[in-house]
Amino acid sequence: GGGMPMGGSTPNYGVLPPVVNQTMEQLFLRGTVQRFEIDQKCVDGLKVLPEHLAIEAIQDFSCRDLTQIRNKSAYFMGCINKRKDNMNMPAGGGGGLPALAGLTGSGEAANSPAVRERLEGMFSSGVIPRETVDYRAWSEFSKLSEAQAMACLDEFLASDQSRIRNKAAYFMGICKKHQQQGAF
Repeated sequence: GGGMPMGGSTPNYGVLPPVVNQTMEQLFLRGTVQRFEIDQKCVDGLKVLPEHLAIEAIQDFSCRDLTQIRNKSAYFMGCINKRKDNMNMPAGGGGGLPALAGLTGSGEAANSPAVRERLEGMFSSGVIPRETVDYRAWSEFSKLSEAQAMACLDEFLASDQSRIRNKAAYFMGICKKHQQQGAF
């Protein structure tokens, strides 16, 4: 009787950056997928991606209904390859990330040159990865008044970045909080 080949077939997750490894661990803990269902190719694929893209690929994979998917490794590899393609795209075409110039909104923040300048400065100095302000975050941010938007950025800057897993969600949370405070 050949049992499940444990040990030998489980890839070495230790080669991944800690934050990527932790994200994988959460999948296993949640039971979304078993360790042995992922093969070494996936781990190697994750390893070559920048951390934020690797995490995005894992999140993409984990949001799906995996009960319907027989070969989870192959499917996961698809999520990873999609990110790899994004990496090879010319700068500026970054997988659906808004360029500030193209963003519009009805709120004061969206149309405030000071706010834009500050954001662009934060992007270019790398304080905020551009991914942080995705379309959803922007739609919340753009509703703020100029003062709220600045306060929002202050709060984001003051927070301990290393402890924030999902910066986009965190940023969006701050925006929503400031919106509620502003609505009397």
